[in-house]
Amino acid sequence: TKTGSKHMPRSIHRDSRRSAFTLIELLVVISIISLLISILLPSLSRAREQAKSVHCLARFHEYGVGLQTYTSLRYGLPTARWTPTDLEDSTVEVEYGWAELLFAHAYREKVDIAADYPAQRNLDGQKWERYFICQAVGDESENSGHYRVYLPAWSWGTYTLDPDGTYGDDTHANPNYGVALERIRLRLPILGDANDRSERGDGIGNDDCSYIDGGEANTAGSNSATTGNRFSDRHYGGTNFLFPDLHASRETKLREELAEDFDLNGVIDIEVFP
Repeated sequence: TKTGSKHMPRSIHRDSRRSAFTLIELLVVISIISLLISILLPSLSRAREQAKSVHCLARFHEYGVGLQTYTSLRYGLPTARWTPTDLEDSTVEVEYGWAELLFAHAYREKVDIAADYPAQRNLDGQKWERYFICQAVGDESENSGHYRVYLPAWSWGTYTLDPDGTYGDDTHANPNYGVALERIRLRLPILGDANDRSERGDGIGNDDCSYIDGGEANTAGSNSATTGNRFSDRHYGGTNFLFPDLHASRETKLREELAEDFDLNGVIDIEVFP
């Protein structure tokens, strides 16, 4: 018994020393973990951005379903620009857009806002407005990112071509008119990701409004190449669009095509200042 009691503490001491980490082993483990994190972080970031793009396309599909029921009941798309006459306060004259009409139709809920659509509505805290903003626009305190209609398609037939088949420099589609979906050329988008850094209130055209007119698909702003009221390529270098057959897809070249041929009729159009 004495012999056993003498050797027991020494055996426990040897085992505890054998199971401990050395400083070098700890540093190696930390280095391996750091390396794995550095490898995984870009993949996680790409997965997060891809999820936002998929969510954006799913949102376009929801819009498509709503627009289909709207057009079947009202024989045409909601107007891109609309001045309501049934506001509770009839003294307030505001300019609404397609988003208010579609939301009111889909949710059977009246939308009354005493501010024009071109205002940056995501700052107002309205419960429905985030439904029309892409999740990938970033800081909404500075950016807009509302989805916008492509007016030459949305208001199809409300503009005239010049004799040479080009879109004239003084010709614009009518934002107060929404056409039936079946009349729109299938390659033309009806909705798209809007630039989230569009300039507002500088007196040049309809900045940050509910639609993008002919000549504005890829236009530069007055301050830089990224501030115009145009489509955005924020999803992996591409833009998400909704088309008249109500399918949504990411396109990497369509924005540039629309900048040259506004109605995709095969004729290169001249530059139109927004």
